[in-house]
Parts: sequence; structure tokens; C-alpha cells
Amino acid sequence: MRVRRNVVALLGATACLVGGTITGASTAGAADSEGPSAAASPCDYQSYRNNSSAWGYFNGTYNLKTRPAAECGNVARISSGTKFYVWCYTYNYYGNVWVYGRKAGTDTRGWTSGDNVTYEGGSLNHC
Repeated sequence: MRVRRNVVALLGATACLVGGTITGASTAGAADSEGPSAAASPCDYQSYRNNSSAWGYFNGTYNLKTRPAAECGNVARISSGTKFYVWCYTYNYYGNVWVYGRKAGTDTRGWTSGDNVTYEGGSLNHC
């Protein structure tokens, strides 16, 4: 039986191992432990880099976004079961975990909530 884990669950377990915590929300201006303070608004530019080897599958049909928030523009609609290479993760304006990556077999890249993707393997690093 293959164990499928959610990216957010993986980050939560990792945070517990190193003594940190992950919360579902934070104040807009709060800084996370791994980077600068959150963006001034949900759709402000968020930096990313391909510094991870993580991959998984979409666990539902979701829109890939231009920035890490539901109200930001859409890049593409991704079907459930589509393989996704996760380049890195960050905490968005609302304090939720979002991942940046690429749809397998294409050059389609964008942001999605960490809740939308299973974790199947590889490393996962902060953007």
C-alpha cells in the first residue's frame, strides 16, 4: 500500500521535529521563521526558486495560481491525479502553506495550496 501524505502534513511533521510550529493563520505582517515578512497584499509578487526535489499528485481539480492566494489570477486548471513537481514552499499573506511548482510533462508553472497536493517523495525547501 502506498502512503500518500499531504504537503502541509509533511511540513507540520518536519516543524515538530525541529521544534517549530505551523499554524493555519497568522497576522499579515508577521514574519515566518524562514524568511521575510509576508507580502503587503495577497497577490503581491512572491519569490520562488527550484531548490527542492519534492513531487506529488493533485488530490482534486484545482486552479494553478499566479500568486499564493485563492483570489489571485489563474494560470491553468489542473485535474485530479496530475503529477506536480514542487519547487519550494512559502507561507502566504494569510499564513497558509502554498507551494510553487511545475505540472509534469509541461512548462506550466504556478502556485497552489499545500493542501491540494499529496507528497510522494523528495526534499521540500522554503522558497
